[in-house]
Amino acid sequence: MINIANILTIIPKHVFDAEGLLDGFSYKDIVAPQAKSDPKIKTFGDQFNAHRANRAPVGTGPYKFEKWDSGRELILARNDDYWGKKPYLDRIVYRIITDYTAALTALKAGDADAMPRLLPIQYTEQTGGSAFEQQFAKVKYSIPTEAAIMWNNERPFFRDKRVRQAMTMLVDRQKIIDGIRLGLGKIGVSFLDPSARDFNPNIKPLPYDPKRAAELLDEAGWKDHDGDGIRDKDGVKFKFEFLGSSGSQIFKQLSPVLAEEFRKAGIEITERVLELSVMLQSLKDHRFDASTLNFSHGDLSPADAYQLWHSSATAGGSNFFNFKNPEADHLLEQARLEFDLEKRKQLYWRWQEIINDEQPVTFLFYQEESATYSKRFQNVQWLPLRPGYDLNSWWVPKGLQKYKSSANP
Repeated sequence: MINIANILTIIPKHVFDAEGLLDGFSYKDIVAPQAKSDPKIKTFGDQFNAHRANRAPVGTGPYKFEKWDSGRELILARNDDYWGKKPYLDRIVYRIITDYTAALTALKAGDADAMPRLLPIQYTEQTGGSAFEQQFAKVKYSIPTEAAIMWNNERPFFRDKRVRQAMTMLVDRQKIIDGIRLGLGKIGVSFLDPSARDFNPNIKPLPYDPKRAAELLDEAGWKDHDGDGIRDKDGVKFKFEFLGSSGSQIFKQLSPVLAEEFRKAGIEITERVLELSVMLQSLKDHRFDASTLNFSHGDLSPADAYQLWHSSATAGGSNFFNFKNPEADHLLEQARLEFDLEKRKQLYWRWQEIINDEQPVTFLFYQEESATYSKRFQNVQWLPLRPGYDLNSWWVPKGLQKYKSSANP
């Protein structure tokens, strides 16, 4: 396999699609809703999902696959034939515990050594005390993940940028960070993470300002014409659905906070809760008014915002919020072709200015993560890359080693 710019992986056709089932299909054909009914695409999907490598992957990294017990644990063993520097740990056992409370209980009981994700309340209130601090360290770290609210820009409520600006000004983002994230986060301002090379540091977040928001709504024609407490325009009440997934903790906490703020401004929202896969299909089909979304970047390489923000990505891409702006499109097209880093940065700086003015989404907060781990481990590093840690650097002094293996009796 050949890595192109560390982003694309070329896989031989005889491995990926030996029967040529996808011949003649474009990417848009494959991701279209009707694709699931095509027999060739369905056959390819079934074969892809049943491939033996899904359960026993082969790689060239510092660890190799040993065992996967679905729903319980995944075990990796050190690859002694690894071409680079050998890792310190003989084996890594990932215990699969889907409940955060149960996971922290297992950690405290000695059945786990590290928990790389804590709930905010676990970090602030449940991982303290002398007994805990004697055994475990805890840290905060940042990875490129940002929570946001998408406004469907084709809905009558959100076609006018003044309304979208007003919606952002009605959201007290610092209150949300303090109340829901318990301080673990920073107010969002751009699609790009502040650590990214092309991030525009001159962009400032719109303030929490209900008074100015009311003025913008009035200017856009959304007023309470009949005195019932709900704004309206051309006979349409400002009532919309807020879409979220049934498993989203953020949605459950965020929705009532937004409902209260919007109600004060004469706007009414109702929750629409769907199972995640159904919700995602609704987003792809643009069958929603507003929804929550996380923007996550896998590495620190320059982000290509095209498939999320270009107008062509409203059909078959990830521009679920129907944002369309000719100048923004042109800047993204130019950025794809520009090799001069400084010129590319300027293109992205201008693009971020447009997004900040248009407010097609409300960037809520850059998410700060927290973790805890056994103090037996040395050289523990937390990185600004997903998943946020690199176990290759972790090691345990001989006198503190808890587990023994044939390689380390």
